[in-house]
Amino acid sequence: MAKLSVKALGIACGLVTAGLTLVVGTLNIFFYWESGLSKTMELVYMGYRPTLAGVLINSMWGFSFAFCVGALIAWLYNRIVEESKAELDEKIKSVARSIWESKGKPEGTSANDWREAERMVRGL
Repeated sequence: MAKLSVKALGIACGLVTAGLTLVVGTLNIFFYWESGLSKTMELVYMGYRPTLAGVLINSMWGFSFAFCVGALIAWLYNRIVEESKAELDEKIKSVARSIWESKGKPEGTSANDWREAERMVRGL
């Protein structure tokens, strides 16, 4: 399985969140002053005020928070994939050894035994 780039996913999540916060905050300034949207933004961003400074500050805060969440998700995913790959390799190694032993431990068959064990373990 392919690994995720921790930095790239963090930046992508941060940019999406900051952009949405900027757009929604700007709409709130011009069209929904003291409406339900403003109250919703206050729930997400403590101290939010529908002003230009408030929108910019909360967009930066949203970027930082979403960057950390995205980076954490990618890091955890990569750790899980690494562990799964290590477990899979260990299982293939065990099956390949069993195949080799069942053939009487001949010399020079390790590559063929490994391929056969991979097919068996992966179900190919």
